[in-house]
Amino acid sequence: MKIQKHETEKQLIKMLGLVILGVSVLTLTGCGKKSDESHDAAIAAGKMLAEKGRGSIPACVACHGANGEGLDAAGYPRLAGLNTAYIDKQLQDLARELPPPGVLIEKVSKDYSKTPRIYSDLTVFSPSVRHDAVMSPIAKQLSTTDIHNLAAYYGSLSFQAKPVAADYEVLERGQDLALRGKPEYGLPACVSCHAPDGEGFGAGFPPLAGQPAAYIVSQINKWQTGDRDNDNLSLMRAVADQLTDADKLNVAAYYANRSLTVKGK
Repeated sequence: MKIQKHETEKQLIKMLGLVILGVSVLTLTGCGKKSDESHDAAIAAGKMLAEKGRGSIPACVACHGANGEGLDAAGYPRLAGLNTAYIDKQLQDLARELPPPGVLIEKVSKDYSKTPRIYSDLTVFSPSVRHDAVMSPIAKQLSTTDIHNLAAYYGSLSFQAKPVAADYEVLERGQDLALRGKPEYGLPACVSCHAPDGEGFGAGFPPLAGQPAAYIVSQINKWQTGDRDNDNLSLMRAVADQLTDADKLNVAAYYANRSLTVKGK
């Protein structure tokens, strides 16, 4: 009798386990389906905003191309295939108000007590500035949902870079800077953060390959002037401060000359 009772208990436990497993699978499947539907809806909404604009918000395609490829001649960046979290952060930073007149944002000091901070609603945070005369006014009109949708849309697009021809000496100098940096000055190679072929790495280090040379130069200029200072630990600001005008042109030409294939997510 005891043996039969023990076997019955084992069967009940087994059946209970199968029921729990089935419920878990159904739950995960349902969550996955809802997540996919939500992502697809965000892409669709982002596509509509990018192509049509809304009210005083212009269509993104006017500057960034019909497929997010950017406009080389005007120096407008490509957005297609960029990391969604990176796009999201850049739009948020562009939408931020600049510090009040007279407030100077300096590089983060090693002495934390000297690090510039903004006090707002009992919250202390280091400023994250990215100012652009064209994009900042547009970004300020975007809601959090708009930003999420645009990031989802452009991150879903595939991209095929078309290498731009350049003088071989310029490319060689650009390649040297990209692959070697300036170790004699403590300047790291671009590939240290932006990946071996300039394809970018994660949300913190954007791709350089496939970006217009004029855009790369303009962003380095902004890092140098302080119009852009929105990366962790001011890494790029420190790098930009050591680049000469020739360095900018050389490395920009090198990355504009790279081949790159990006599959949208």
